[in-house]
Amino acid sequence: MKTRKLFFFIALVTVFLQGCATEYNLATKKQETLLYGTEKEVKIGETIAPKIEAQYDILTDVDVNERLQRILDRIVAVCDRKDLVYFIKAIDEDLINAVSLPGGYVYVFRGLIERVDNDDQLAGVIAHEVGHITAKHGIKRMQNAYAALALQIVSTQTNARVASGVNLAINSLFLEYSQKDEFEADRLSVKYLKKAGYDPKAMVAFLKKLKAEGEKDPLKKYSYWRTHPYISQRISVVNQEITGKLEFKDYLNLIGND
Repeated sequence: MKTRKLFFFIALVTVFLQGCATEYNLATKKQETLLYGTEKEVKIGETIAPKIEAQYDILTDVDVNERLQRILDRIVAVCDRKDLVYFIKAIDEDLINAVSLPGGYVYVFRGLIERVDNDDQLAGVIAHEVGHITAKHGIKRMQNAYAALALQIVSTQTNARVASGVNLAINSLFLEYSQKDEFEADRLSVKYLKKAGYDPKAMVAFLKKLKAEGEKDPLKKYSYWRTHPYISQRISVVNQEITGKLEFKDYLNLIGND
């Protein structure tokens, strides 16, 4: 029985790996094996974007959209992926959040736009989301989902306890980006902000503002604190990337929790 399960799992992994391509990612500076190429990634974004825009009202304010587009253009001009056409829109909801999709789509909620003090802070948020796209974090999560599906199939032939643990792992894939991905997007955002002529320290100021608001307000569905965790640690990572050194207080944040 165990041999049969192992053979079945190997067969699933073999199917999963068929069509994968290995390429060098300029953003992560690593050779990466990817199931989806750029063409497929764009199609995925084109499929998901209309679903988001059907679920939320899109802000049509000309000034807001021109501001977002102007900032995005400056970030994209210096980012590590030029094989995409990038899009940015504002979602008309009073939520402090921003999200990105595979294929170059960035959405910023009105609540976040209203709380930034300047373009440099807003650029920090946009650069972070572009960092997720250039590092292909969304696509990698989808690959993890395929692997998780294979595990789930195998788990149905094991005891309920193991299956429960596998299901828990699967669900965690879809809650938020991993800590590693968040830190990587933050480091990339600092890089892009500097190259685009924005003040990267503004990103630290905005993260501190978000942390203060998060401590006094209850968590809301899709709030920044649910989809972008580890704010104290992220502040430390950004500070280290800006200055090139790790201060003692930042070290304490990195080894501790928010």
